[in-house]
Amino acid sequence: MLTAIALTPRDQIAGHFGKAAAFAIYDQQGLLVDRIENSGSRELGCKHKKILQRQFTALNVTEIVLGNIGTRSLARLLQAGFKVSRVPPRTSLATFLGGGISKEALVAADQGRACKREKGACGCGTKKSVSATVKVGMLSPVIKGIGKIGGLKL
Repeated sequence: MLTAIALTPRDQIAGHFGKAAAFAIYDQQGLLVDRIENSGSRELGCKHKKILQRQFTALNVTEIVLGNIGTRSLARLLQAGFKVSRVPPRTSLATFLGGGISKEALVAADQGRACKREKGACGCGTKKSVSATVKVGMLSPVIKGIGKIGGLKL
């Protein structure tokens, strides 16, 4: 039974699952087994959360400890069979490992934090703008490369 703990760069419990800098993997005796750096890059979009989930599964992680998590990510982890627990964000790792912090078991997706943004095309909560604002005196992005149309100079 291994536990993945979401961490900030200062080794505190991360306040957000997807934005955690790294995940420290500990065994039942409290020994560090592995450390997974969270890519979380914009190029990957929300795929980095799915990559993390696959890495946890490959390492046989059974529990994930974090400060907060969104409802969709929590639903995905619970559906995959992970035990998810919440502790106060920014709790030091040493304090948590010392046993001075109680964990709240998250057993339903609605215990996660509601998404603050509208759901985007990839489902990660980002909304991409597809409309471009055209101002007077500017060429529209659609006709930007065109120099002449039927003898008219643009």
